[in-house]
Amino acid sequence: MTQDNPTNDYYELALAERTKQHVALQNALVSAIAETTDVHADSNNPFHKSKYASLNAHLALIKPIFAKYGLAIVQFPIGSENSVGINTVIIHKDGGRFEESAYIPCPAGIDGQKAGSIYSYLRRYALAAVAGVATEDDDANIVSVTSAPTKSYASAPTAGKFIPNPKASTAPTGEVDFSLPVPFGKAKGTALQDLPLNDLNYWANTWEPKPWEKTGKVGAKDLSLKSSAQALWAIKNGGGEAESEPTEDAIPF
Repeated sequence: MTQDNPTNDYYELALAERTKQHVALQNALVSAIAETTDVHADSNNPFHKSKYASLNAHLALIKPIFAKYGLAIVQFPIGSENSVGINTVIIHKDGGRFEESAYIPCPAGIDGQKAGSIYSYLRRYALAAVAGVATEDDDANIVSVTSAPTKSYASAPTAGKFIPNPKASTAPTGEVDFSLPVPFGKAKGTALQDLPLNDLNYWANTWEPKPWEKTGKVGAKDLSLKSSAQALWAIKNGGGEAESEPTEDAIPF
C-alpha cells in the first residue's frame, strides 16, 4: 500500500482478491462439469408407475466430482405465503461462491410433507442444472398439491407480470405433472415439458380452464394442466414472470 491513499489501495487489493476467487471458482466448475455424466433413474413412483432419478442418485454422482475440484454445494429451503423453493449455493475452497433460487407456486397452508416433496424435487433439478447433467426422469416425483385453494392467474396485458384474474373462481389446483399433453393447438398431444417456451407461456399465463356444461365445474385434468404449466413456467423462467403479450404466432393454434 502507498502512504498517499491507503484506502484506495485496500479496495484495489480486495477487488483483485475477489476476481482471483471468481476465476478459481469458474476454472473448478469447468473441470468438474467436464467429468459429470447423466444421472440414471434409480427409484420407482408407484402412483405414476414410472421411474425417476432420486436425490441420492444426483448427490452420489455429483458430490465426489465437485469435491475433487474443491467445490461444495449447499441448498437451503426457502419460500413465501404462496410458493416454496430452494436456494442453491456453490462454494469454492479458495473463497469464491455464487447462488441462485428456484420456486414453485403452491396453495396457502400446504402441509410439511408435500412441501418436503417439492423441496426434494427442486433440489434434484438445481443439482442437475449446476452440474450440467441430464436425468432419466419423467418428472413423476413432483408432489400433488390438491388439498388447498389457490388463485388462478392470467397474463398482464402489457408488462407480462402475473396478476390475479378477478373473473377466475377460486378452486383447488390439480396434481402437478409435467408429462401432461396439451389438448389442442399446433402442439396437440405434446407434453408440457417438451413445449417451446412461447407455447408454455400460453398454457401457463393465458389459457384458463373452463367449467364443464353438465357439472359447472372445471375438470380435474384441466386443473392439473394449468397448475403444471404454471409450475414448469416458474422453473424455466426463474420464478414466474410471463413474457410480454404473445404474438399470433406464439399462440398454439
